[in-house]
Amino acid sequence: MADSEPKKGEAYVVTTKGIYSYENFAKAKTESSKQLKETSSYRSQNDLVPHPFPPQTFLILLESNPIFARCVKQTAVDVAGLGWTLQLIEGKTENKPELERLNLFLNHPNDDDSFRTILKQLLIDYGSIGWFGIEVIRSVADGVAQVYHVPAHTINVHKDKDKYCQIRGTKKVWFKKFGMEGDISAKDGKEVEFGADDETDKEKANELIFHKNYYPRSEYYGAPDILPAIGDLMGAISQRDYNLAFFKNFGMPSAIILLEGDWEDSAQSAIRKFVKHEVTGTENAHKTLVLCLPDNENTKFTYTPLTDKQPKDAAFKLYAQDCRDDIMIAYSMPPERIGVRVTGKLGGNVANEATQVYVSGVVEPLQLDMESIINDQLLQSEIYKFKFNDIDLRNLDNEVDRHVKMVGTGMETPNEARIELTGKKEYVEGDKFFIGTTLVEVGGVEEADEDVNKHEADFLKGVQ
Repeated sequence: MADSEPKKGEAYVVTTKGIYSYENFAKAKTESSKQLKETSSYRSQNDLVPHPFPPQTFLILLESNPIFARCVKQTAVDVAGLGWTLQLIEGKTENKPELERLNLFLNHPNDDDSFRTILKQLLIDYGSIGWFGIEVIRSVADGVAQVYHVPAHTINVHKDKDKYCQIRGTKKVWFKKFGMEGDISAKDGKEVEFGADDETDKEKANELIFHKNYYPRSEYYGAPDILPAIGDLMGAISQRDYNLAFFKNFGMPSAIILLEGDWEDSAQSAIRKFVKHEVTGTENAHKTLVLCLPDNENTKFTYTPLTDKQPKDAAFKLYAQDCRDDIMIAYSMPPERIGVRVTGKLGGNVANEATQVYVSGVVEPLQLDMESIINDQLLQSEIYKFKFNDIDLRNLDNEVDRHVKMVGTGMETPNEARIELTGKKEYVEGDKFFIGTTLVEVGGVEEADEDVNKHEADFLKGVQ
């Protein structure tokens, strides 16, 4: 008998998507990393500083956790979503043409987006990745004509910090630093002198305003505030996936069904089908199983549970709460502002104090940074300044009580209280001071009562 050829073994890779031949998997892995090598080579050849971490990773995490997403987006709304005003600089006089120029730009920063939308996009990038970029297009008169949001994860900083390259797949576009003298090519970032015709103007790189959240480990890029809590963020996502996996594909069988004795050939298939469609699944939870056994003393049906009686959907509940709290701490975010109802140490009277800390420590500093960029680099007005509207943290009930007491004790006029509480115009006779007359001298209470009774009797007599 001739010797048979030995069988050739095959290796497979098991993934969450299925089972694949190792040969095909390795080939696909090599092909998928080809683009990464080309991009990395382009960065090194053009002196572009690599990111301190993959920024796309934070965008994926932003889509995977509602607390992280709400913290980032709520901060953007609180900073730039409440509107703004143009205020006259102290010592300057009104200038209608200048005011019209500023309003025209703020009301129409480009052909696609509103100024509020652009600001929110920038702040979402800042909160989730750690930096943002504003593309600036100048007019013929060398003033700022339009601005656009540049996605932060596509921005690459040059080692000299005077130009930037946006990389999207195989496409690259260069920008020069805002205010930089001279021109560079939008195609390759090289310094070039352009003519005045329209064709060469299209090849000229636009300017970019780059702003980052300081990160000690990189002098070129920033980092998001979520970075210290990245373990808690991953933990929150993992516990979510764990609970989802229980409902989707729980690896350990929940029970063993044992059929003993003389059963019909179709019994096993019928019971399997019954359990699959009538017992398992969340829609069949807490149902009662009733079986009718054949009229045979030798038949036996045994159901043996294998899992404990703990509710799987509540696993890691306390851990999830700790992760949620740490994510909110990273952004100094009060729970109430993102729709989280917390009792105990983070609730009650502490809520107002937490909001004040959040506004003074997060919102107002960010507003000052954004106002500085808008006033000094975009508007460049010597007469008016851009100012964000502040968050109203007042408790109106307490404020009304305070002003009532101040008006009643002559400390302020009704008009002063009216303006501060409602902002409405003054009314006639509202500039007078008043003193309450409810105080009565000790020992004169009885006389006051008699006087009141006398006036009351005279009034009733007059009515009759």
